This record gives sequence, C-alpha cells and structure tokens, in this order.
Amino acid sequence: MSLAPDEFLQAVLAEQTLEEGSVEREELLAEHERVRSLLVSNLIKATPLIEVGGSMAKETLVRAGFDLDTICYFANEDDGAGDTLREIREAVEAALKTEYVVEPKRSALRLSGRRKGTLTFSVDVVPGRFVDDAQDDVFLFQEGGDKERLKTNLRKHISHIKGSGHTDVIRLAKLWKLRADLDIKTFVLELLVVEILTATQSTGLEDRLVTVWKALRDDIDSLKIEDPANPTGNDLASIFGDDERETLSAAATIALDLVEAGDWEALFGKLGTVEVPENRAIVSPRALLALGDTSHAQQHAWPVYRGQQHRVTVRCRASSRRGKSFELSSDGRAVTDDTSFRFQADTNVPAPFEVKWQVVNTGAHAAEVRGLRGEFIDARTNTGDPKSGLVHRETASYTGKHWVEAFIVKDGVLWARSGRFFVNIISRQRRRTSWRPWRR
Repeated sequence: MSLAPDEFLQAVLAEQTLEEGSVEREELLAEHERVRSLLVSNLIKATPLIEVGGSMAKETLVRAGFDLDTICYFANEDDGAGDTLREIREAVEAALKTEYVVEPKRSALRLSGRRKGTLTFSVDVVPGRFVDDAQDDVFLFQEGGDKERLKTNLRKHISHIKGSGHTDVIRLAKLWKLRADLDIKTFVLELLVVEILTATQSTGLEDRLVTVWKALRDDIDSLKIEDPANPTGNDLASIFGDDERETLSAAATIALDLVEAGDWEALFGKLGTVEVPENRAIVSPRALLALGDTSHAQQHAWPVYRGQQHRVTVRCRASSRRGKSFELSSDGRAVTDDTSFRFQADTNVPAPFEVKWQVVNTGAHAAEVRGLRGEFIDARTNTGDPKSGLVHRETASYTGKHWVEAFIVKDGVLWARSGRFFVNIISRQRRRTSWRPWRR
C-alpha cells in the first residue's frame, strides 16, 4: 500500500459513500416512499409522521452493507390505528403485510422481501406513539421485553451521532464490523465510538481509529454506554454484555496487530474493489486463526480395542475473566486471554479405565516462547474413582488455534478417543506467554 494511512482511509470512505443521486441512495428513498404511501393508504383513520431514520438520517451509511429505517410515529391523541401500543404495531404490521414479507423484531417490523418483485436490502419500520404534544419523546412497543414499552427519542439519537464530529470514524467502524463479522448491534458500536473519542484532541482518521481499538482491547471491561434518549430508563446491558465485550476485545486485538504490520488493506479491502462480503468473516478472529505446525504433537502408541465400539465425546464450559460462564463449541468464537476452560469427557467405556488428555498448542506465539505442547497428560483422578479424570482444566493466555483431545485407555489398550476439540484464542497482551494448564 503506497498511500499513507490517513490517505488510504479517506479513499475507503470515498468509495463507501452513497452520494446524492447515486443508484443505491435513490433506491433507498424510493423504497421509503413506497412504504410511506402504503401506510398512509391503509391507515386512513390516522395521520402518522413517517420519516427516514437510522444510518441515512445519521449520515453513517456505508456501501458495503446498508439498509433502510423508516419511523412511523402517531400523535399522542391519535387513536386511528389503535388505542394501545400493541394495537398500533399490529395495525402497521397488517398494512405492511399487504405488500411485504414481514418479520417482527422486538421494536421494529423488518421487511425482508416483497410479495411481488424483489427487495435487495432490508427495511425496518418502527411504529410508535409520541409521549405528548411536543412530539419529541416516543413510546415504542417491545415484543418479549421485560417491559412492554420503551421510551426513546429519534432526534436525540441522530443528534448524538451526527453531531459527534466522528461520523467518519463510525463509518469505518461499521465497515470493520462487516468485514470482521462481528455480532454487535450497530447502535452499540456507534455509542462506543462517540464515548471513546469524547475527550480526544486528534482529528486524524488513523489516530482516532487506533484510539477506539486500543480502548476496546485494553479497557473493554470498564467501558460504559447509555442511551442518549433515555440514560436512566433504558438498560443497554442486554445488547452490550459479556459476549459483546469479548467479541469486540478479540477483534480489536487483531485490528491493532494488522495496523502494527501496516496491513490496512486486510482491514478494509483493496481500493477499487468494493466488496460486499457474502461470507463476511474476512478478518474475523476465527478466520485468521489458522492451525499452525503440529509436528510436535505426540502420536499415541496404544493398541486399539477391536471389540464392540465405544465412544468418548468432549464438551467445554468456559468462564471469561469477567466471571461469565458459557458453553463453548469446538472451533467456535475466539475467546481472549485469562478465559478458563473446563473440558468434560463423556464415555460409555465400562470402568475401570484410565483417562489421558492431550493438549496441542499451535502458532508462532507458542513457538517463540518455547511453549509448544503436544504430550499426553495423565488425568487427575480421585482415589478409587477413575471417572473423576473425565474433567480437565486449562487457562488461555496467547493467540492461536489449539486443540484438546481425550483418550480412554483400559488395560493398556485404547478403547475410545474423542477427536479434536479446537479452541481459538486471541491474547490482548503485547507480550504473550504460553497457554498454560489451569492450577487449582
């Protein structure tokens, strides 16, 4: 890449911009008008305010992945579509279903297709009712929430993001989110960027992006966000919890490693080749964690039992450094350093038997610190209880793809082996150490 980082990022933003009059922008506006006309013609007893919301209103659209948000708000005294928030939502949904395939979400009605013709992007229609005659704050119906209504304010959301002075960084962060396949609400990412950059004096794109990624990597546990429209009334913990923090921390670590290597194209793609990722895990943690050299892994030498087939399977319960416990699937999402693992083997081999565990580290980081492991480990068992060895614990500490496998040995013969359980780890530490056994 011959361009300086800021020049490259400016060029990325230019390619990702949907200019006034562009085909994509005109399609969005045309679809909004189609939805507006449909609602007006079907809700003839009501006079809703129907406007464009979301990324278009906030000026944070990116070409690689865009959709349409349309708000449909009713005056406080307008009961033409229903007396309650639920009735209003049902009336709006019924109107939309005459022409669209509708998928109800918590607060929005998602249009995923047309009954006739095609729809190339999704449309979220958000029905609500103004709290009072000022037509500022709005109540939205919440399907399946702890409370049935949510107080919010679209104009405050737009002002908070659009007026932050960082919509350029937000757009780059959204593109990064797409290419890294991050399961994070865009609203959360927007709020995080604004919160992190509130006190920054820098105006450069590279400096601000790196500031955001460093905060996500190093300070993710302490970062807090709040709904600018209702700071005390809307708890965002359900959309910015432990899983989201872990996901962002791992992805930001990879982003900073790529920045350090000067590989901005890996993060945002080559100029002149605008990509709309189908399988979007282009720079996701899991996609970048390829299995390293495994020549150090020991091969077993036990004779294999040839009688009735028996089995052993392995499952994993992980606990993050913040204390949340969760089930981890083999070759699942990447976790960060200091995550602890409890591997549980289940077998139908009749006792007594021995349990052997094999932990294989791979990757450059383990090799650099001479931390490669691949030997067989005798399971820790309680006296007289061989099945107590069916549990093995580890703690994550450095980046790489690793595996754990359980072997059931009886009278010196291998009766069953589990197959490899892969674990993907991203270390947030700049000085990485080995993936070490968990200590009691």
